[in-house]
Amino acid sequence: MHNRANLKAMRKVESPVISFPPNTAQRWTLANGLTIIVQEDRSAPVASVQAWCVAGSTTEDKHLGAGLSHILEHMLFKGTKTRSTSKIAQKIQDVGGYINAYTSFDRTVFWIDVPKDGALTALDILADAMMNSTLPAREYVKEQEVIRREFAMGMDDPGRMVTHLLFATAYQRHPYRLPVIGLIDIYNQLTHDQVMEYYKTRYVPNNLTFVVVGDVSASEVRKKVEEFFKDRPAKSLAPIYIPAEPPQLGRREVHQEFATELTHFAMAWHVPEIAHPDVPALDLLTVILGEGHSSRLYRKVREESGLAFAISAFSYTPGDPGILGIDAILDPQNREATQNLILQMIEDVRRDGVTAEELAKGKKIVLSQEIASLRTMRGQATDLGTNWFLTRNLNFSREYLDKIQKVTLDDIKRVAVQYLTDENLTIVSLNPKGSLRSKSETAVPAVIGQIQKFELSNGFEGHQNANSRANRESTGSSGRRDHSRRWQQQFGSESRCHSTRSCTWHRYFGRRVAQRYHAA
Repeated sequence: MHNRANLKAMRKVESPVISFPPNTAQRWTLANGLTIIVQEDRSAPVASVQAWCVAGSTTEDKHLGAGLSHILEHMLFKGTKTRSTSKIAQKIQDVGGYINAYTSFDRTVFWIDVPKDGALTALDILADAMMNSTLPAREYVKEQEVIRREFAMGMDDPGRMVTHLLFATAYQRHPYRLPVIGLIDIYNQLTHDQVMEYYKTRYVPNNLTFVVVGDVSASEVRKKVEEFFKDRPAKSLAPIYIPAEPPQLGRREVHQEFATELTHFAMAWHVPEIAHPDVPALDLLTVILGEGHSSRLYRKVREESGLAFAISAFSYTPGDPGILGIDAILDPQNREATQNLILQMIEDVRRDGVTAEELAKGKKIVLSQEIASLRTMRGQATDLGTNWFLTRNLNFSREYLDKIQKVTLDDIKRVAVQYLTDENLTIVSLNPKGSLRSKSETAVPAVIGQIQKFELSNGFEGHQNANSRANRESTGSSGRRDHSRRWQQQFGSESRCHSTRSCTWHRYFGRRVAQRYHAA
């Protein structure tokens, strides 16, 4: 129960509820299964044209860990049956367009932003690439080297590496444990024929969604898409098995040395998927903990204690269960003190909750950031695409914002108690070379409990509570290890994805992690 002072404070900070009208988007599904989503917006003479394909690192099936989806992102505009690479580029330039793309765990998205008169041309270019790309072998050889350079750059970046290490440690079975760009050893074994086969099986009408927002005619867009795909039937999509991540039963820690002058530190707890009713409260808790200079973590860990140079929190809730995390950059000698202080602050929230002022401020931050992300045509198209892709509900973002405004102090405390537990916690860090006294010593957590050493398949060594039954989590019922889970110390690169948390599976405060796990 809230005490009288807190109830009084709540009345002072209460804000009127903001109503968000339903979007005006129109949606059609063609006979071949292709989906078209169009929202007319004549506030500016521009449009964003996007193509979404269900092809990400988790959909690569027998080639899991190869980065096939990312390779196709690089290859799809290397020429089609009717256009060369140069003709595609020239056509986009002629209409004043800007093209970009990203690959993530579950999708590849291409977009062209254009003046309104170029919208149908952009649509034609994207549709042509989705269906008619030739993937020339000589271009594949060139792009292989480009991607190898991306691998190399990723391996030199401690920020990316610690994020990948966090996912590889927190996830033991689900493909989220693998970077979108793939693992270099598996990537190097791919052939051009395998890439072509993957393209033919994933880039089919019933696996595509076109999203157009801007100063366009919805009927003209629909007619254009129908005309292009009229003779392209749906194709059978082989089912893809994605194993569920088993509950984590004990804290995991991995601390490693790396070529860095500062320690890059991260911790995270497993949380539900985007559509779960607890996500709005978890997102607000994330904002209160680590969004901005007035957040709890920034004030206490950076400003008052001086333990970290940078610290923030993120909430990463994709289509399958995600993580709520904290990351920081600090001097190596401050790592244990920083970890202890953060854990004490988490315990404070679990015991006492947050204040009414903090909750009101958190709601304003989420609402303002979400609204800001919808000011551009691309932002609106991304919002619609993600809503449909993950929830099959074009109004999901608006309903999410309604739920944000209804979150209570009790909700915040409840989710903190439920999810921010020690047995659900993963802690990782990358530290300057020579700074770790011994792996066993530095991996011991700051709370009392028996710790059991475990080793990841890439050689990373960590520790876990002995009663967590680590072997049961990392092996099948037969006790044999799943070697497809092996994790090489080879990681991907940052994306040029400009999406914000209105992309739904990583609302704006999860953007940094999403960018590190997308592939360019």
